[in-house]
Amino acid sequence: MAKILLLDFTEAERDHLVSQKYDVETRTTGWTTGGDESLNLPDDSEIVFYQVGGGAAAGRADLHAGVHEILMARVKEGARVVCFIGGGDTRQLTNIIGPVAGLQIKDSVRADAVVFSPRALFHAPFERFKPFIAKAFRLLPETFADGVWEKETATSGKFEFLAKTTDGAPVAMILRKGRGHVLLLPSFGPKNVEVVDSILKDKLSLGAELLDEPAGDWLDADDYAFPELKALAAKRDEEKKRFDEVLADYDRQIKDMRAGGQEEFHRLLTGEGAVLKKAIVHAFRYLGWGRVVDVDEYWKKVIRNKEEDAWLIEPGDSPVEVGIRKGELVIVLVRSNKNWATDDECALLQKYKGRRMQEFDNTRMKAVLVGNYFSATEAKIRENPFSASQIEEAQKDGNGLLATYELFRAIKAEKESRISKDAIREQIKLKTGLITFEI
Repeated sequence: MAKILLLDFTEAERDHLVSQKYDVETRTTGWTTGGDESLNLPDDSEIVFYQVGGGAAAGRADLHAGVHEILMARVKEGARVVCFIGGGDTRQLTNIIGPVAGLQIKDSVRADAVVFSPRALFHAPFERFKPFIAKAFRLLPETFADGVWEKETATSGKFEFLAKTTDGAPVAMILRKGRGHVLLLPSFGPKNVEVVDSILKDKLSLGAELLDEPAGDWLDADDYAFPELKALAAKRDEEKKRFDEVLADYDRQIKDMRAGGQEEFHRLLTGEGAVLKKAIVHAFRYLGWGRVVDVDEYWKKVIRNKEEDAWLIEPGDSPVEVGIRKGELVIVLVRSNKNWATDDECALLQKYKGRRMQEFDNTRMKAVLVGNYFSATEAKIRENPFSASQIEEAQKDGNGLLATYELFRAIKAEKESRISKDAIREQIKLKTGLITFEI
C-alpha cells in the first residue's frame, strides 16, 4: 500500500484513515502552528494530501519556500499531491507545489456555482461530495468558454480543468509533472478526509495508467468518420484556433498593461524600503501634485541626514529651492512592517516638520506618514495600523497618517471615475490624523 502523508490534517482525521488500514504519516506547516520551523517530508511518501488555508498564522512570505523543489522532484518520479484549497495566501500553495503560471486563491464562489467536467477523472466523488463543498476559489484570473477544459502554458505545462464556475473560472484542476501530478480541489471542510478515503479506495491518485483516456476511442478516428462529420470537426478546430488567438492577444494586452503601470501601484501593497518609496513617489506624481521630490535624490550630492523621504510642493512651477521656502509643503515619511505603526515612527512627523520649518523658514507645512503596514496580509483585510493615541497626536500637530492600501483604493477609485485627482490631493492636504478618502 502506498505511503500516505497528511499535511495540516488533524489527529482525528489521521486516526480515521489509520482505522481504514492506510499507512499514514502526518506533518504540520508553520501556517498552522504559527511557528517558522522547517518542514521535513518523509522520504517514502507516494501521495501527499494537503489542506490549504486552515492555519491560524500568516507566516513569513518565504515560509517553507524550499519544500517545493524536493516535493516536485518526487512528483516527476510518480508521486501525487492533492490540495484541498480552503483559503489562505497563494504562497501557501506555491511554497509547497512550486510556482504555477497565474495561480491564485481569489474570490470564493458558492458550491451551487461549481460545474464539474463530465469527462473528468474524479467526477464520481465530486458529484457525491458536491453538497459538502465548504470553500471554492477561482484559481486562475481568466475564464474559459463552455467546452474548454484545458489550457496550455509556456512555463507550467497544460492545466486540465476538473471543475469551473458557471461563468468559466477554474476551481479544480490537475497539473501533470513527469510521471506524477498535482491535483487542486475545493475544500469539502470536515468531509475532506472522506474524499481522501474515496480517492484512495478508487485508486484515483495511484497509477499513471488510470489517468489515460479510456479504451474504445478508436471509433473517433478519421477512418470511421463520414465526410459531414469531418467537415464539422474541421470548422470546430478552425474556430478554436481563432478563439485561442484572440485569447492570446488579450493575454498579451493584459501582461503589457500590468507591466506598464499596475505593477507599480501594486508595490504600494507589497513593497518596502526603496521599492516602496519609489512606488509612493510614483503615486503622488500620478495624482498630479505640483512637484514631487525624492529627498534622497535632491540631496544626493550633499552630506547630511536625509530624514524624510519626499516633498510634495505646490505650486510646482518654481524651482525646488523656492518651493520649499515659499510654497505649500507636505513632507512625506515612508515606512513598512508586518505589524502596527510604532509610536516612534509617528513621533518623527512633528520632529522632522519642526526641523524643516526652521531650516526653510516656512510654516506652510504638513507632515504625512505613509505606511505599508501588515504587509504580509492581504490588503483588503488589513486592520487600521494606527492607534487612537497616534491619531489624536497627529490631529493636534496638524499632521496625517495614511495607509498605502487607502492610497491604492483612492487611485483605483479615480481610475473608475468615482473621485478626481484634485479631490484626492485636497483631502491629503486638508485632513489631519487618520487620512481616509470619501470614495
